[in-house]
Amino acid sequence: EFQILNSKFQIKLPRPMLHSQNYDFSFSGLKTAVLYKVKSQLSELKNQNYVQAMSFEVQQAIIDVLISKTIRAAKGYRVKTIILGGGVAANQELRKQFKKKIKNESPNSKFYIPGSKFCTDNAAMVALTAYFHYLKGEKENWQEIKAKANLRLGE
Repeated sequence: EFQILNSKFQIKLPRPMLHSQNYDFSFSGLKTAVLYKVKSQLSELKNQNYVQAMSFEVQQAIIDVLISKTIRAAKGYRVKTIILGGGVAANQELRKQFKKKIKNESPNSKFYIPGSKFCTDNAAMVALTAYFHYLKGEKENWQEIKAKANLRLGE
C-alpha cells in the first residue's frame, strides 16, 4: 500500500455503509466528514503534506468501500466474472487493489478491466448511445422518461 513518507498527519475517515448488509453505497457521509475535518484544521491547508494525506485517505476510504461491497456481492451471487468499468476504473490505485483483493478473496472469479483510455465518464457513453439511436430514427420523448432512483441490485 502507498504510504505518505514523513507525514505528521494521521488522518482517518469513515468508510460509509461498509458494514451494511446490502450492496448499496453512498459517499455523502464521507464528504461531510472531510468538510468537518478540514474546517477544524483550516490552517493546515497550506501544508502540502496535509493535502496529500487527506487526499490519500479519501481515496482509500472510497476504494475500501467499493472493493468490499463488490467482493461481498460477488460471493453472495456466486459470480464467475467481475468487470471494473466506467470513469472510476481509470484510477490506478483502485485497479491495483481490486486485482489483489480478487486474487486473494475470490480466486475463482475472472476479473476484467478495460484499458484506461476506455474508462471514461458514463455521461459521454450515454450521450453517444443516444446519438446513434437518434441517427437510426429511434426517438424518445425525453419529457416522458421516468427516472428510477435508488435501484437495487437485480432490478
